[in-house]
Formats: sequence, C-alpha cells, structure tokens
Amino acid sequence: MQDFLTYLTLPYLWQGAVIAVELLVGALAGGIFIGFFLALASTSRHLAIRLPVQAYIYILRGTPVLLQLILLFNVLPEFGLRLSPFTSAMLALMINETAFCAEIIRGGIAATDRNQRFAAQAFGFSRATEMIHIVIPQALRAILPTLGNEAVGLLKSTSLASVVGVNELTMRGQTIVSQNFLFIPVLVASGAIYMIMSSALAGLQWWLEGRFGLEDRARRARKTVAATTPEVDMSEVRRPLQRNFSPNAAVVLEIKDLSIDYGKVRVLDGLSLNVRRGEVVVLLGRSGSGKSTLLKSILAMNPFAGGSVKVETHSMGTTSAGKPLSERLLPANRAASGVGIVFQHFALFDHMSALQNVMSIPRLVQRLPDQVARTKAQRALRTVGLAKFENSFPHELSGGQQQRVGIARALAAEPNVLLFDEPTSALDPELVREVNQTIRDLALTGITMLISTHDIAFASSVADRIVFLEKGKLVEEGTPDILENPTTDAFTAFLRHEQKQLHD
Repeated sequence: MQDFLTYLTLPYLWQGAVIAVELLVGALAGGIFIGFFLALASTSRHLAIRLPVQAYIYILRGTPVLLQLILLFNVLPEFGLRLSPFTSAMLALMINETAFCAEIIRGGIAATDRNQRFAAQAFGFSRATEMIHIVIPQALRAILPTLGNEAVGLLKSTSLASVVGVNELTMRGQTIVSQNFLFIPVLVASGAIYMIMSSALAGLQWWLEGRFGLEDRARRARKTVAATTPEVDMSEVRRPLQRNFSPNAAVVLEIKDLSIDYGKVRVLDGLSLNVRRGEVVVLLGRSGSGKSTLLKSILAMNPFAGGSVKVETHSMGTTSAGKPLSERLLPANRAASGVGIVFQHFALFDHMSALQNVMSIPRLVQRLPDQVARTKAQRALRTVGLAKFENSFPHELSGGQQQRVGIARALAAEPNVLLFDEPTSALDPELVREVNQTIRDLALTGITMLISTHDIAFASSVADRIVFLEKGKLVEEGTPDILENPTTDAFTAFLRHEQKQLHD
C-alpha cells in the first residue's frame, strides 16, 4: 500500500498525466470542430460533397487508430514534413476523432424535432440562426452522453502515443517498471490516475447534461422574477363577434393560379384566392385536399410548379419578375413577408421558456433589441391569457396552453396575415374550446387570418368567408351561409360526412 501511495503521488507520473490530458483536449477539440462541418457535409443534398465525406468517415472508423498513428508518423517524413512525436500523436488522434465526432454530431442533429426546424424556417430564421439557436442547443442533449463516453475512450487511447515516443503516463509507468520491476504498485497507481481523470470527465459530462437538460433550464427560469399578471380564464370569455370587416377592403394576400407538385402528384392545381385586410377566411376540405399545402406554400415552403403568391406588394418565394429565389435568399424573403403561422403540432422550441419562444421572432428574425422583443412577447402572452406562465417550458404546459403560446409567438411579430394550420386537431376535446375562443378573440382585433380546420361549428362562428377545397382546387366559397345551403355536390357530401363523424 505504501508503494502504491508513493507512486500515486509521484510527480513524474502526474507529468505524464498532464501530457495525456493535453493530447485529449487537443484531439477532442479539433475532432469536435472539424467533425461538426463533416456532419453537415455528410447530410448534404449534393453527392459530390456527401459521398467523399461519408467515405472518409467510413475508412477512419474502420481502421485502428494505432495503424493511423504509425502511418502518419512514418509517411509524412517521406514528403519532407517532419513533426515531433507529440504533434504527430495529437494529429493522428484528432483525425481519428473527426470521424467519430462527425457521426455523434450528425446523430444529435438528426434527433432534433423536425417540426421545430420547419417552424424556424417558416418564421424566416437563416440557416445559421436556426443551427445556433434551435438545433445545436437541442442536439447537445443527445450528443453529450455519447460524446462523454467518446472522451473517456480517447483519454485511454492517448496511451497509444507511446509507440511513437511520446512520454505520456503509460510510457512513464513502463519506464519505472523496467527499472524496479514493481509491476503491481506502479501499474495500479497509473490506472488510478487514469480513473481520477476519467471521473473528472464523467463529472464534467454530468454537469453539462444538467446544464442543457430541460429540467435544469426550467429550474433556472423559475429563479427569475415571476410575472404577477393573472391568467385570463378563457372559459369566462364570451364576447360576441362584432367586427367591421369591409368587403371593399384592400387585398392583402393574393394567390394566383398556384400549382404545387409533390413528386409526380399535383397537390394544388391552379388555385386562386384573394384575402382582404381584416378578413377571416376558413379553409375546409377532407384530409389531402391541399389545405396545409396551401398554407405552407404561402410561406414558400414548397417550390411552385406555377402561379404566384403576394402579400401586399411582396412576392413570396420569387423575385418581382417571377423567378424562383435561391434557398439562400428564402429566409429573408419569409422574414420580410409579414406572414405569421400557427402549427398543428405547436412546434414550440422545447429548450426555450414560453417567453423565450414568443420573443424568438422579434429577437432572432426581426433583430429587435432584447427589451423591445420582451415587451412585445409579454404583451402577446397577455393577449392569449398566459402572462403568468412566461417562465414555463413547453413540457410543463398543457396542449391548449402550448398552442396559445404558439399563437402568441406568431402575434409578437405583428404579422399582416396570420395562418392557422389545423390549430386544434392535436388537442384533447376539452382543450379545443380555449384555443378556439382565443382565435375568436383575435378576430375582434381586425387581424387578417386564414384558418385551416375540420371544425364546422368553429368555422361558422369565426369566418367572414368559407372556402372549400377538393383535390387541390377551390370548389366552393362564400359567407358562412353556404354551410346551410351548399351549391356543389362535393361540398354537400363533405358536410354530410362531417356531421356523421360528429354524431358517431
């Protein structure tokens, strides 16, 4: 035991441990940095980018790091490049780590909720903003456990540097043993030092996982000053609709001969629709009729096979001459459109509180100062009756509350047109009422809205005009009176089907 403690505290061994840590930090930092870009490249749409990167990762993952180290150490001098043993070892370990880190990061990015990424794109987030503020913070929750294990494995792999003459911990232990033949105390002491370093890495991993975990974020948010404004009881809000929409108001949204293809299937077929300022238009139709596709296409989330979409004088997804915009220019085009959207499945950003979610568009897209964005967000949360929940995270809210946060997020950007894509279809029946009432209240404010829904009763209570779609075409439109007096066989059959579903 005394020999063990002697070697455990021996500065000579701890100096070797420092060298091992230097190799670890250098190789891991380089592996993560380069691996991030390799991860992005490995998912590129372009084969010329994707295939070479995937081949690189495949080769490095399939060959031993010791072989890579020896090759690097012996091959580079053939080309006149002589590196020190330490530099050669770090470079070899780093190159090997790039492949493993790339796969770890790719998996973390792939684990990010696609609905949230879609929402970020619809709101006009640039690709860099989406990656920095939405994808990476959430991907870290999936990346950190695996990356922690990889770091521990890399720490042990630093012992391989001894084969090229790096005097790290393992080599120093072997040097001592070759002189005194005290195998057990020396090697056990070396192993204990590795265990201490591995434990430190595990502690760092545990702290980081907590730091980026939702529960820890929620606890930190609750330590901030809580809002004191009471929540509005939506069940007590019963204001009648008393709107002053004028049929002669200016056209805000102009959809002209819009056609959208999914592969070889035409989903929207030459559809034209105008929406006037302050008008509430409700889209009805069976599943697959093109309602959701129309809303997404208004935000240029689908390439146009024909036609155009304009919000006032702003062309969506195209230049003023009608040419399609490149993907690089689409985020700014959406951000400038003045169109907001509320999604069927909420698409709230899980790692943000309700207030941070609602601030996201003013702060990250419109680039407003934080205090201005906060003021707009708090006002929007009050509008939907959720002022006292501003520090709550999505997983702490009911489905109805989450959807109302989604509505507040769209409102905070002060849109000219607000789209709703089946806003209550993902909710339990008892939660539908509060969201529908919120939308009815918004109709009183004079905001222009285009709503996709299956709820006939809700449509009749909120709409200025009802539009019925079938197979991507506008079949019938008119005031809510057409629900009682449909003029086409297709709309009549749809209403009968919905009534039967309701009674069943």
